[in-house]
Amino acid sequence: MMLERASRIADKVRKHGLKGSLGKLLEKLKKAVGVYWRFGRLVMAPACRGRRILGIWDYMALPWSIGDPLVFVEMLSVLKLETGAEAVDICIVCDREAPNGIRSKPGQDIVTPENVPDYALEHLPLFSTSPYLGSVFQFLSRDEFHSFLKNNLQRYDIFPPLGRHLAGTYNFIGGCTDFLEIQKFHKKHGHVPYLRVGQRDMAWANWFYTTHLGKNAIPVTLTLRRSRDFDERNADIKVWMDFLDRCGTVFPNVTFVVAGLREEARDDLRTRPNVILSKDHGTSVMEDLALIRASLLYMGTNSGVNTIALFSDLPYLIFQFPADKLHTVGFKTGKNFSFATANQKVFTTDIMVTPDLLFEEFKGVYSSLDIAGWHETAFRSARNKHTHPSSKV
Repeated sequence: MMLERASRIADKVRKHGLKGSLGKLLEKLKKAVGVYWRFGRLVMAPACRGRRILGIWDYMALPWSIGDPLVFVEMLSVLKLETGAEAVDICIVCDREAPNGIRSKPGQDIVTPENVPDYALEHLPLFSTSPYLGSVFQFLSRDEFHSFLKNNLQRYDIFPPLGRHLAGTYNFIGGCTDFLEIQKFHKKHGHVPYLRVGQRDMAWANWFYTTHLGKNAIPVTLTLRRSRDFDERNADIKVWMDFLDRCGTVFPNVTFVVAGLREEARDDLRTRPNVILSKDHGTSVMEDLALIRASLLYMGTNSGVNTIALFSDLPYLIFQFPADKLHTVGFKTGKNFSFATANQKVFTTDIMVTPDLLFEEFKGVYSSLDIAGWHETAFRSARNKHTHPSSKV
């Protein structure tokens, strides 16, 4: 046995030479030392001591929506700043066999045990809008989540509070009281944290505008809600078409970029020369959020996607916000949230939306905006993105 091993070593020395053989020996020793060094660091690693916020988004009690998770993320940012926590971690929890929780409608559910991993992963990027994001954990098993929670309770301040989470009472039914807390934070500190859209997607959005719009065109993003639920928030398409046609005459340099669900991309919008549909370019939900944030102005009827504009300095005009819901969060008709700027306006459902209202409000805000500044910023930062993280086309 020893003779065979010695013979193999001699063969390798003849093949690689003395210098080459020593180099390979040193390389193997280096790898071995590296493994033991990393193992030692693992064994001796100190316990994590920094306090963090842990947000729990549980689909048992919470909806499969766009806006509600964004409000939740904003609330976590407020808590992080109030408590001085080092970061925000988020747990997304879903029961694979009952993915719709308390909102289940047997025979009508879109999310099913078979497709729940697909919807869960599609919604996951929404939580990246946290500017203080640490780690994200996604569980399709409640037992796995409970095991994680039990082993890490000492490190976290939990939101919603553990009692409300376990009782399922933090469920956004009857209005989101998080808005009250966010406004309290603003009253105390004079600002609110903004939701994050990453630099990569913002640069891409500016590239989109400089590539697909005319040379001197200005993008105004638009979402027109069409849903079978809460139809008081749906857009009256005739009213908006009249508005778009009037803008085409008076503001020929404005292009309305319609974002939102693929099913909301109406053919009659495509016939307007001053309209582009983002879904005709295959945009993802995060790309739509980036298009909104990178535009000069956002307009739309109330829907979840509005939230990316609400918690930003982007000028906006949002219509058909349910009056009864807003009154529960300290909102008064004719006013706006305390953290809104002068060029950010919300109109409740008790205000009739007409072409004249849309046009006059648009004209008033548009005339006060820095169009030249928008062009300068867009052209300076425009850059297409690599959609594959390890390969360039």
